[in-house]
Amino acid sequence: MLDAIHQVLPNLAALGIFGYWVIGAAAGLEAFLPTGIFLPGTLLVDAGGVMVQQGMLDPLDLMWFVAIGSVLGGEATFWLGRHARRGMLGRWNVEGMAAYRRAEKLFARDGGFAIVMGRFLGPVAGFVPFAAALAGMETRRFRIWNLLSGFPYAIFHVGFGYALGAGFTKLGPMMTRNTLFLLGLVVIAALIFWILRRLDRAVPYLLAMAGGLMDEVARHPRVDSWGGRHPKTAAWIARRLDRSKFSGLPLSLLALGFLYLASVLVGLSLDFLQSDPIVQIDARLAALMRLFWTPGLIQIFTWITALGDTQLVAALLVLALVWLAWLRRFDLAAGLVVSLGLDLISVIILKASFGRPRSILGYFHETSGSFPSGHATLSVAFYGMLVFLLWRLTRLGALSASFLAALVAGLIGLSRLYLVEHYLSDVMGGWLLGAMCLLVGIAVAEWLFPRWAGAPRARSRWQAGVIGVVTLAVLGFTMVRVRDYSKALNPPPVAQPLIVISEGAEPQALRDAPLMAQTLDADQQFPLSIALWATNPDQITTALSAIGWQRADAVTLKTLAGAAFGAVRDTMRPGAALAPLFWKNEPSGLGFTRVPDGDATDKMPRLRLWQTRYTDASGARLWMGAITRDDGLVPSDGSTAGPLASDLAKALSQNGGAKPVGQISGTAASDIPVLALR
Repeated sequence: MLDAIHQVLPNLAALGIFGYWVIGAAAGLEAFLPTGIFLPGTLLVDAGGVMVQQGMLDPLDLMWFVAIGSVLGGEATFWLGRHARRGMLGRWNVEGMAAYRRAEKLFARDGGFAIVMGRFLGPVAGFVPFAAALAGMETRRFRIWNLLSGFPYAIFHVGFGYALGAGFTKLGPMMTRNTLFLLGLVVIAALIFWILRRLDRAVPYLLAMAGGLMDEVARHPRVDSWGGRHPKTAAWIARRLDRSKFSGLPLSLLALGFLYLASVLVGLSLDFLQSDPIVQIDARLAALMRLFWTPGLIQIFTWITALGDTQLVAALLVLALVWLAWLRRFDLAAGLVVSLGLDLISVIILKASFGRPRSILGYFHETSGSFPSGHATLSVAFYGMLVFLLWRLTRLGALSASFLAALVAGLIGLSRLYLVEHYLSDVMGGWLLGAMCLLVGIAVAEWLFPRWAGAPRARSRWQAGVIGVVTLAVLGFTMVRVRDYSKALNPPPVAQPLIVISEGAEPQALRDAPLMAQTLDADQQFPLSIALWATNPDQITTALSAIGWQRADAVTLKTLAGAAFGAVRDTMRPGAALAPLFWKNEPSGLGFTRVPDGDATDKMPRLRLWQTRYTDASGARLWMGAITRDDGLVPSDGSTAGPLASDLAKALSQNGGAKPVGQISGTAASDIPVLALR
């Protein structure tokens, strides 16, 4: 199977038979006008053709699904057009869309055959049935042409994908893995850009369509009758939904968004105060992030986290205010200052109120409180407001702006998690608080727009030159600040002192503690079922290898990603990294898989081990283990832990050079056999 295909295209074959349904649905949604405006369903059909060439999907079955999906989408669009013909879509000015004008001309020229031709014209595909309905085409005649159009579309695009797959097959051996990875990034970036451009162009028309439907609802006799009986309430609702004034629908949506975010933030804060599972998840994720540290990623996320540096933010703020003053957009300047000011004040107050200490695992040494994350708050309140300014002042589309703002906030928040400068709940709280500040800033800017927005005026060349020099200077300072960003580093965590006991002794601390391992989200628990005395991990590996167990790769971001790719492609090795479980909020340090007799690598016995603080006089350490039967990535079945542990203990005693030395009895688990490796 060609690796190149799986590195560049999504592996829909992993969905099994549902892959046919997904591709068929994509074809149908592109043929349905409201979703076809922006959804690139044909690309998924082409990807399906590639998978046909790779032997992952059956060609005839896929063609049937694609044809039927496209026919159903065309039928739904025709139905929508008939309602639009009766005026049920109100103010939606479909004639203003270039794709509709192309479809209208095509239908006027070719009649029913235009439905077949339109299938191959991208966004026009959804408009041709719509134009046919508006032109009064007979339903029976449309359905005949619609049925005839589905199969040529399916045959052509599945065949095109097949040819594309054949081309990848020939080019694949010529490309290195890094080349394939970069090619995949380019394809994904281009696809995201293309979808966002289509969405930006489609949003005004989709909103107009939704507004037309709302008008139709408002004109319904029952709604009109209710308004007559409750005139004050109806008038209040009408004022709240008035799109012509900021105090109407815009302010209503901003207020609802603010209240929703505030309620979620209050709930998150209460979870933290009550030590709900989110606190345990915080500690586990922090420990897991340290396993993912590499010098390269630490440097990248250090550059990203530098975007929250005080001097850098101050420089960008001054630059933004200079530009806004030059453009006489004092309304936007006020909104930016309000958003950032609320951010700084609220973060200071909440950090002092909660007083949550930073994690000792953090990469940089920080002294301020942990909850909420100031960087995460800033990423939304400040950088989100900067993106809002770009949307207001440039041709940047609304959805592209939203995506850009979410991308910046996501990367800055992720940098705080990766460097363990904050816990997950800190970052989530920061995002919520920042979004609230952003909404207030937007509300202020929109409210002041009619009052403070100055009229454009002539600008001299020397002013433009000064603005250009200031911009270049600030951007240069920003780049240097990001490149040279550095803070004092945290020292490595101090290891807890060892406790010396005899091999046969039962540690009291273990008896009193829940002997249960958990997943990261604490949704599932698995009993600890075996304990081993060993001098080092290699001794455990030797003993388990002798009885058919293979050591899994150490848990890193790279090895887990490789295991995930292998699982998707059905090529997962028995020695692939195992998703860690957590005991006492620490991730498992060693993993083993019992090698199967055949080729199957899913639902196999997996052993995850934790090194404890207990040691004996010879220097051996006590390891606690949990046995599950799963695919290695999603621990799901601990019901057979007892029998599997008994079999493992027996095999180690007979063939692995181990001897039983006792057992551990816990409050939430069965007795755990203890073996000493020799």
